Amino acid sequence: MNIVIKATRRVTGRKSIVKDIRNAEQVPAVIYRRSEDSIPITIDEVTFITEYRKTIGEIAFFLLEVEGKEYKTVIKEKQIHPVSRRVTHIDFQELIPGQLITFEIPVKYTGDAKGLKEGGNLEILVRKLEITCKPEDIPEKLLLDLSPLGVGQSIHFSDLKLENIHSQLPGNTVLAQVKGSRVGK
Repeated sequence: MNIVIKATRRVTGRKSIVKDIRNAEQVPAVIYRRSEDSIPITIDEVTFITEYRKTIGEIAFFLLEVEGKEYKTVIKEKQIHPVSRRVTHIDFQELIPGQLITFEIPVKYTGDAKGLKEGGNLEILVRKLEITCKPEDIPEKLLLDLSPLGVGQSIHFSDLKLENIHSQLPGNTVLAQVKGSRVGK
């Protein structure tokens, strides 16, 4: 999903500047770039939250417009205030075609495992995967069908057919499984 957000460059330095930005319902952020200096920016808090909520559970590409230039990015890190739950800072990573990037991708599960009808219990063990790939190889979503899983069966990381995508996760890592019920034992 591509989301376009207008951003403005911001002055860095004093803490009071960041406080003023937040009081104006803006979010301080940074665009990290590999080959050049990072770009400190501010974005509108309400616009960001509105657009971000549309992407929950999906990969979101943020096209940040700064001074007439557009930067294709993903969120590297998002800081949330522990009490107010407001976004206090966002780190964006610029995507450069052909250059590897490491980030987390959400895993979505579909279907009802047949093992549930047999009395089993479904366990989802992995909801996000850290992957490394080129921007052009990023899958929009990672969708796994649970319906063939019977009692005692599982889906392992090695079962995924991910082309041009690498992960530090061992192939025998269980992503989801159906365990037998222990009722009456």
